Amino acid sequence: MVALAAPALAAAGADPGQRLRLTPEQRREMWERMSPEQREAWRGARSQDERERAWEGLSPDQRRDMWQRLSPEQRELMLRRLPPEQRRDAWRKMSPEERQAMRHRFTEQRPQEPGAGPPPRPMHHLSPEERQRLREQIREAQRDVYRGKGKEDRR
Repeated sequence: MVALAAPALAAAGADPGQRLRLTPEQRREMWERMSPEQREAWRGARSQDERERAWEGLSPDQRRDMWQRLSPEQRELMLRRLPPEQRRDAWRKMSPEERQAMRHRFTEQRPQEPGAGPPPRPMHHLSPEERQRLREQIREAQRDVYRGKGKEDRR
């Protein structure tokens, strides 16, 4: 998976290690799994071609391990930048669980009880007067924030 993503990212000017903003732990783990030669190639990579060669210098097992350690958001970032044909190929190689997780990454997960119907509707709707009063309060609060009411008290 990452083997597919790296050339596309490098070609697009994105460095998998920098654009993804790896966490310090992810960076440390990646570094520990590299050989001294791989670390040197990674450190010295300045151009897109050098970054691509450094990434391709990692074994498929190393790339797969790194892919599995990425968060869903980091994986999505990599997949978004792939050309469509590589994205389709990557999708086919995902397990059904990974595909399901990608499809539902932005949906709220609630435990579904047997026999439970649709989620309940809000108990109380605002009356037109309440909505108008709320709008006025919001406008007043925004005026206070943006026009500086209370700034003289902070001095």
